[in-house]
Amino acid sequence: MTEHLAELLAETDDPQAIKELLELATNTEHEDPSSSPTRSLSEFYEQFLSRRQDRSPATRAQYKRTIPPFIDFATGHDVTTPARISPDLLDQYVDALQATHDSDATILTHTKNVRGWLRWLNKRGHCPERVYRILDKDELGLEPSARDEALPTTVADMILERLRQQRRGSLKHAVLELLWNSALRIGGLHSLDLQDFDPANNELRVRHRPEKGTRLKNGSQNHGRGGDGERNILLDDAATQALVLYTQYEREDVTDIYGRDPLFTTSQGRASQSTLRRTIYEATSCRWHPSDSDSTDCEGDCDPDVAVCPYSYYPHAIRRGAIVHHLSGGLRPDLASQRFDVSIQTLEKHYDPRSKRRRREDRAESVRDAW
Repeated sequence: MTEHLAELLAETDDPQAIKELLELATNTEHEDPSSSPTRSLSEFYEQFLSRRQDRSPATRAQYKRTIPPFIDFATGHDVTTPARISPDLLDQYVDALQATHDSDATILTHTKNVRGWLRWLNKRGHCPERVYRILDKDELGLEPSARDEALPTTVADMILERLRQQRRGSLKHAVLELLWNSALRIGGLHSLDLQDFDPANNELRVRHRPEKGTRLKNGSQNHGRGGDGERNILLDDAATQALVLYTQYEREDVTDIYGRDPLFTTSQGRASQSTLRRTIYEATSCRWHPSDSDSTDCEGDCDPDVAVCPYSYYPHAIRRGAIVHHLSGGLRPDLASQRFDVSIQTLEKHYDPRSKRRRREDRAESVRDAW
């Protein structure tokens, strides 16, 4: 404690003032003494962004959409350095988000990214751990809707059956049929060209083409990334037939700005990731959901930050459900790892529906078969 701070504490008997002075002293102790005291929150944010060049454009865009508004909020409260960020400030920030956004999922997106940035600052000694812990999901009491969960097989089967009957070969039907069979990420869906689809062999080729406008999350071995998202995927007959009908009757015959022939198109060219995401929300909305089969009141205004239908599922919920569906059907984890571009460790932690006992029994059976 500095002599100046001791004098200030001695001169006040206001409990709130004493609390704020002590918090300021604690925050200051965590600030890196080697760093310049004049470095602003914006300067730290720019450094944070520069250290994440390997992140996907979508992830970096999300950082840019969510962290600067927090910096503006902090600056508006006369907080310009990490050391002055307090739990009280973060509580006020969450209150402001809740007053602006109705969706828990949207609030969670903002707080998750700000929390990640504050954690990055904490690792460098610029703010204490207790600050970013304020933005923990459980601490905030956020309850995103069921669309964050895995799409159950029973629900997927009923939605797909309705789409086959009423919108067969449409963009909605083709996209959902393909996602349920392949569990592609939204970036993989966006990357597909017409030439990547081989209906004669029920095959889909997934390729990383950053120099031509599309990327895969794990890149490719030829582009200096740690992983390899490139692979050929075998499709079932339902997915192949849906894609054939879509390409014959609904696909716009256009090229993108790189002269490529996208598989999924609009009149302007390649369907953007936001267009594909809205399509997924629409395909799983109340109009097609089996729990409300007579309802047609979904207006299709599927903006994830405004008015997603309560019945809709996020793309990743469909991916998660599709992976669980394949594993439940007996697909070996090592083969699932290759098909879905996900590590075996992640599969076992987040996707494998089997109990630990069942896993042990399956391993024992495999060993006996090898004998």
